[in-house]
Amino acid sequence: MEETIELRELINIIWKGKSIIAVITILCMLLVGILSWFVLDETYESNAVVQVASGVQDTGIMQNYVAAEFTPNIYAQRIQNKPIMQQALQDAGIKVKYNDKSLTATVDADPNKSFVELKYTSKSAKDAQQQLQVFMDATKQKMNESVQATLQDLETTYNSESASLSKEIDTIIEQYNKTIRNNSLPELLILQTILNTEITLNVSEEQTAALAHVNGNLQNQLLQMQAQIQTKSEEYRKTLANYQSVKTGLDSFKPDPFIRVIAEPTLAEGPSSPNKILNLVIGLVLGMMLGLGVVLFRYYWKNSTSLK
Repeated sequence: MEETIELRELINIIWKGKSIIAVITILCMLLVGILSWFVLDETYESNAVVQVASGVQDTGIMQNYVAAEFTPNIYAQRIQNKPIMQQALQDAGIKVKYNDKSLTATVDADPNKSFVELKYTSKSAKDAQQQLQVFMDATKQKMNESVQATLQDLETTYNSESASLSKEIDTIIEQYNKTIRNNSLPELLILQTILNTEITLNVSEEQTAALAHVNGNLQNQLLQMQAQIQTKSEEYRKTLANYQSVKTGLDSFKPDPFIRVIAEPTLAEGPSSPNKILNLVIGLVLGMMLGLGVVLFRYYWKNSTSLK
């Protein structure tokens, strides 16, 4: 019975203060409405979806370098790089300060899809769409430049290695030829080593005598030099092939197969924020709560004063 009386009393207090609650609620809604319609800037959102996959094309020896750069996570990190995106805006002639909080890049949890979802907000729908496209183009360009730089370093490395191997081969062949001549051995051994095949030719008696007196040390020395020439020549051929492959790939490499735009930047039909209707509802709820609090505090204040 006591709880019923207290509840009735509470309802009665609220009813008596309904005008106060109504006034405070209206004021809160009015304040929120002014902020939403006249103070807060409207922002528009543009969305896009990009697929980043390095396995869509076989790039041979460059595969590891391409795969290391063209990943969804790398793409997401690059497109949110503030200095690069600010420079991209300047290069596009857009005089706007880049705000990294305006752009979000979300990598799809499914690794098989390799999707990156992009959201960008700006003061107008057209600006949001245009600037997001600028960021996407700049990111693709930076990833392309990164791979190009890596391939250029690789090309320089292979070129240097091939030049070094060539010098080593020249040195060993010169030493081998010198050994042949110093020991009056048939010069056909030189040709045999170069061609890596057996050759049968007529030799002089002097050369035959020289061959008969070849000792084990000299033979081992010649065999070792022959093996070195063959080994270094094989290394040189592989290095030269890698160099040619990288050089060809460097001249023809394009990032387009690895970065596919699944959904172009959208043009917003209306502002994404502020949500004016939602703000009014929030103002209504806050106003009612604040008005209720004022009424209850007013009742408590009067009762506490009368008791004294």
